Amino acid sequence: MNCSACGNALAPDARFCPRCGGQTFSQQQPGPAYSRGPSFFPYSRVARNIQGLAILWFVYAGLRIFTGLFGVSVLHGLFGRHFGNSDFTLGWSPFGSMWLASLWPMALFSLVTSVFCVLLTAYALLTRQPWGRIFAIIFGILALIHFPLGTALGIYTLWVLAPSLSGDEYAALADAQHKA
Repeated sequence: MNCSACGNALAPDARFCPRCGGQTFSQQQPGPAYSRGPSFFPYSRVARNIQGLAILWFVYAGLRIFTGLFGVSVLHGLFGRHFGNSDFTLGWSPFGSMWLASLWPMALFSLVTSVFCVLLTAYALLTRQPWGRIFAIIFGILALIHFPLGTALGIYTLWVLAPSLSGDEYAALADAQHKA
């Protein structure tokens, strides 16, 4: 047997060439098989991160409630009915005082709707509902505009759930959860 790098004569059981140090491969010892890696990981990225992601969505819902109620109370204090007849609008407004008085109920409705969607996403991820991945991706994209915490949660959600392989992993987790 000869070295494939330098052509030096080698002993039949030699694994390395004594002249150049190159590794040799005999008939009994196959060369390294290069592949894309194992096709099945027992602990995938989705399985490792789904629990923490669901908990972060619950925490985000709590923070949205706290900051949203504070904002709605400020809007109510500024534009509530008790300011409707004051000099705050300087006697004339292109929208009228009714528009200003209805601003805080619209903000409260928006807050309740968004918190409900965030809680639904957290529940779906925690219980591994089949539709949870889609909800999380949609609301993760919408959370990106709520800088800085929503942006971080949106990026983390998309990193975990957006790749197509993550869809297969999440579907397998959802099937296993609901079959058990």
